Amino acid sequence: MTDWTRVSTLGDIGDQRQLNCSLHELKLLLVRTGSGVAVLYDSCTHLGKSLYGGRVMGGQITCPFHGACFHLRTGAAVSGPAVSPLHVFPSRLENGIVWADLTHRPAFSAVALVNRSST
Repeated sequence: MTDWTRVSTLGDIGDQRQLNCSLHELKLLLVRTGSGVAVLYDSCTHLGKSLYGGRVMGGQITCPFHGACFHLRTGAAVSGPAVSPLHVFPSRLENGIVWADLTHRPAFSAVALVNRSST
């Protein structure tokens, strides 16, 4: 069963094609694609930086800080330095409104993973 939450509208995303926001204590990045909107947990799995402003091309987003590249639909790490997938929330676009299922949250953030490994 899917629990859809209204996240945003296409008007909020605008010409930038990206929008970062917080909702239910989650950092989200919305990225307009050719057929809809991808809703991502906005934390690169390399060092936990925001992906906002990253180059979007060919169904992928590149981290603007260290160049890690992720597939927008699956979250798969396409190129390093990240090796772990990005969390992608199920989403749909309906009458200009972006809906996402935020019940399946990421198990941990990249920042928590980095902090654990440095202790």
